[in-house]
Amino acid sequence: MKNHRRIVLFLSIAITCLLFGAAAAGYTLHHSYSKQIKDPKFLQSALQKMNAGQREKKKIIQPVLVRVSAAKKEAINTVRPFHGHLTEIQLASVSTEVSGLVVALPIEAGQRVEGGKTLIAQIDKTWLELALAQTAAEINILEQQYAYHKSELERSENAGRAVSESELDNQRMLREQFHQSLEKAKLAYREANEKLRRTTILAPFDGYIVRRVAHYGELLLPGATIAEIVSLGKIDAIVNVGEEFINRVKIGTDMPIIIDKLGIEVIGKVHAIVPYAVAETRSFPVIVRLDDRDGLLKTGMSATALVSITDPKEEIVVPQDAVLEKPDGSTVWTAVEEKREDGTSVFLAKPVPVRVAAQTAGSCGVEPETAEGKKLLVAGTKTVIEGAERLTANQQIRIAELDPKLLQNLPPASGHKRKDSN
Repeated sequence: MKNHRRIVLFLSIAITCLLFGAAAAGYTLHHSYSKQIKDPKFLQSALQKMNAGQREKKKIIQPVLVRVSAAKKEAINTVRPFHGHLTEIQLASVSTEVSGLVVALPIEAGQRVEGGKTLIAQIDKTWLELALAQTAAEINILEQQYAYHKSELERSENAGRAVSESELDNQRMLREQFHQSLEKAKLAYREANEKLRRTTILAPFDGYIVRRVAHYGELLLPGATIAEIVSLGKIDAIVNVGEEFINRVKIGTDMPIIIDKLGIEVIGKVHAIVPYAVAETRSFPVIVRLDDRDGLLKTGMSATALVSITDPKEEIVVPQDAVLEKPDGSTVWTAVEEKREDGTSVFLAKPVPVRVAAQTAGSCGVEPETAEGKKLLVAGTKTVIEGAERLTANQQIRIAELDPKLLQNLPPASGHKRKDSN
């Protein structure tokens, strides 16, 4: 019990000493700092240190790296996307016209074929060759018989009154019968020869094998399907255009088509407008004919047509990536060059609030909403197309130069769009 009281007493004395020590140290520091605050030299030295620190921080901040594109002054109209798909111009079921055994079938699904040259199938021609030889023999006999009766008739006609008119009529009838039989045999020969020629079945046009139906060694009857072929060279995009804009589409005019999965844009010609609306959507099928680019464009691919829904109007045109859209409005960031006192120049970021007046697949026609913006955003102004999200007003920026050679020989699916015409 006594030991416990001693420990408590010792701790109390120690805590009291610590408190007195802290109070004394605090009083000393307060007294010291009070003198420093009242000392002008101390304050000036501290201010110089703070300014030096801020200058060091400014040196560390680097200009924001951005990519830019020049604005243009040109006519632009708003386009609206309408969706559809690619479809073949021709899809043929290649059939046999003669019966027979399939003795050759050198095709596979997906194989490219050339019209009039690529062998689709070979039908056995043994029986047709025999029939052709038999008909040729019959023609030879009939020709001899016809020649004999013809000569007999000529002799009888030259004999004068020695031959009665009745006998002459009989000879003329026999000559005509053999003549008709000979002509019939010649027609049979031509038919057999044509059937023999058609045992070799060639591709009807340039295209691809979609499906092989017949099989090697199969006995086919006339009309049996051997394979299905889809055409090559041209392909159609069928898109459904809403009834409120269908009258803006004209047959024979160019229309941009975006092949969604390939990420490319091609130009086709409006081939036809089906004057019968799809009941569910009140839209009309529009057929746009395209070059299939050696099979790059394939049947069934998704396609989007860009249909002009306004008349062209001259605006300040910038790339679509230059317009930064937010709930409170749209902004185009410009790169403005300013001169420094030392003669060097820097680019500063200047925001320009805009109203989007027209929009195409990759460009926007904009109108600055302020007087200052109308001075900043003119034809030739550098607009930020990449990096605008990180910018603040009057922030120094550094422009990244893009080498055009880097875009050469890129595959179609690389993301950049190429515009071509038929």
